[in-house]
Amino acid sequence: MQPILYVAGPYRGPDRETIAANIEAARRLALYACTLGWFPLVPHMNTAHMDADLPDLGDAFWLRGTMELMERCDAVVLIEGWGRSEGTLAEIARADALRLPVFRSSDLLPSAAEFIDYLFAKEGVPA
Repeated sequence: MQPILYVAGPYRGPDRETIAANIEAARRLALYACTLGWFPLVPHMNTAHMDADLPDLGDAFWLRGTMELMERCDAVVLIEGWGRSEGTLAEIARADALRLPVFRSSDLLPSAAEFIDYLFAKEGVPA
């Protein structure tokens, strides 16, 4: 099993430089997750700056799509500053409803192996 980790956190900002910094923060967290054995899904990078190229689609289009991606993951990890992101707060609420584990800090993120062991133990299946 290769667990998929959704990286959630602020994307939007008052200018393109802030957005670029938010994308970079997501990328750094994803790299760290890789060192722990996770395969990261980083919506920040998947659709980086497309909102500027297609402004008529509006925020709802991008938020719906990223929510759909998150629902297909095994867990969620949050980037620092997540509490000020309306989109991330909605993702957390949806993850909680789906009972997806949400790690509110990279410090709390277990290795992928530990996560898999936890899942199997929770289900009473030997790893």
